[in-house]
Amino acid sequence: MFDEVRSLKNKIKHIDYSSIAVWFSTGFFLGNKYFYSDKVYESPNHGPNIEWFYNPRDISFNQAVDEFADLFESLIQNNVKGKKVIIPISGGLDSRTIAAALSKKKKNIVAISYEFEGGIKETEYAKRIADIFDWEFHSFTIPNGYLWEKINEISLLNNCLIDFTHSRQAAVIDQISYHGDLLISGQWGDVLFDNPGIEPSANLEDQVKFIVTKIVKPGGYELASKLWSHWDMEGRFENELSEKIKNYLLDIQISNPMSKVRAFKSIHWANRWANEGLKIFTSRNEMFIPYYSDEICEFICTVPEKYLADRKIQIEYIKRKSPELARVLWQKYDMNLYKYKYFNNVYYPVRIGKHLNRIFKEKLLNIPPIIERNWELQFLGKENDIQLKKWLFDNPELNKIVPNSIVEDFYNNFKYVDKIKYSHCMGMLLSLSVWTKNFWRQK
Repeated sequence: MFDEVRSLKNKIKHIDYSSIAVWFSTGFFLGNKYFYSDKVYESPNHGPNIEWFYNPRDISFNQAVDEFADLFESLIQNNVKGKKVIIPISGGLDSRTIAAALSKKKKNIVAISYEFEGGIKETEYAKRIADIFDWEFHSFTIPNGYLWEKINEISLLNNCLIDFTHSRQAAVIDQISYHGDLLISGQWGDVLFDNPGIEPSANLEDQVKFIVTKIVKPGGYELASKLWSHWDMEGRFENELSEKIKNYLLDIQISNPMSKVRAFKSIHWANRWANEGLKIFTSRNEMFIPYYSDEICEFICTVPEKYLADRKIQIEYIKRKSPELARVLWQKYDMNLYKYKYFNNVYYPVRIGKHLNRIFKEKLLNIPPIIERNWELQFLGKENDIQLKKWLFDNPELNKIVPNSIVEDFYNNFKYVDKIKYSHCMGMLLSLSVWTKNFWRQK
């Protein structure tokens, strides 16, 4: 068997099996790696583009909030001047912080929001925010199975570098782009303005383990390990992955573990995963991402970690700028910014009641469960299954890299064992299948 694998690998020259294994496990390539071993990938230049550092200043929390307010508002006002602005709003804090900075601007602002068909009513949060500032508002529904008509178009934009199931905006991008010139995105605010969750005393090995738990998908790790063995690669995939992450961490000259992990995510996760999804927006509109600006990132590098934890700066800024905006429910807790801290104590019985009510509706009243994840809208149901199987089992090019037996094993795991765990595998196998069909030419 190993001789057959070696013979096949010799025929398929320049395929970077090691990097593809990492890609399968995490959902994105690290560094400047790509499908080919002889090609360096140039990431889209959205940022962040700074040389990351950590030099906390001796400042008060109020001073940090004031500095953020001045910097953030100045950046946004300078970039939206003379533009008709599209602002996607969700139930989170990042877009809400942008909304606060735009609160005095009444004209040429169009708020948009979208939600899954059969999903959580995300647009309700956005509608309330738009109403506060009397902004034009449009909501959109991401329909079940939209992916299959859009998959080739999406592949031309993201080059199959990420899982297609995260590109839900592709379903409504034409309708969204019609409403303005400049789209302003809240991407990456949650990474910059929060503590990544690692212990302040974590050594290098602890940092490697922490990042592995954050970026590696359980099903993806299983698939990557299986293929590592099939491809007859040296050593163990686990050791290869840890060594790669360790080397990338050593490139970051920061001693503080929290700041170092944030820098790692911004260098690798932002550039190789998050930014690929932005290409759907930038294919139609000019885009501005305030959290990616060098000024904001450099500001973060000088703020004490204790002020960045738990979204403190954003929350305080929103409260000061617009108390009415702060009273809109935060989707994560379904509570406003004045009460969310009581989520795990005073309001715990309410949470239990809501959870039991949901179970009652789904189990006893036979009401379909709420769609919460991207892949549920694209892989579940008869018609979606037909399309998925077509890409997984009717593409001989895919089997030159991943044998049909392994594809079948993981498809069956998804169908009959654990849909949540193995959904990532379906998404990555789908991406590789589209890449082999649309882009790959054996050299």
